[in-house]
Amino acid sequence: MENQNDADSKKDKIDSEKLKTYIDEMAKGKKSPIAKEIVSLKHVETKKQKVSKETINLSQNLKAQIKSQENAEALSNDEITVLESFMEKSRLFLSRIAIIVNQSRVVLGNEGLKKAELEDILNSLINKGYLETQVVNENTVYILTESGKDRIQ
Repeated sequence: MENQNDADSKKDKIDSEKLKTYIDEMAKGKKSPIAKEIVSLKHVETKKQKVSKETINLSQNLKAQIKSQENAEALSNDEITVLESFMEKSRLFLSRIAIIVNQSRVVLGNEGLKKAELEDILNSLINKGYLETQVVNENTVYILTESGKDRIQ
């Protein structure tokens, strides 16, 4: 048994040596050119593109609008919390908003908001365009607007 294993290993060594010599001979016959011998580079003149006055004015106007919107729409923590209560549903009753908001406040160790305080916050968000109201069966439903959705995201 050992003799057969020795014979197999010798045969494998001979085969691998033959293969190696064959590959070496093939490599000698072919000489591939180096990439820099094939490619010739040329110098290309480039010019910087000039910004037009119209583009500069437009950019400045947009920046001014964004700054004014950010300043006008600065929200308090309570307003942000109320807006975030609309993440799962875009239409909520006042009682449901109160439950969601007060649950998050109690966890942080803050007192829950009273109905009057919550209504003031909701009216503030309505004035800023983040919420709308609709009366359904004598109850007020607060609806998240597109700008409110954008603000949450």
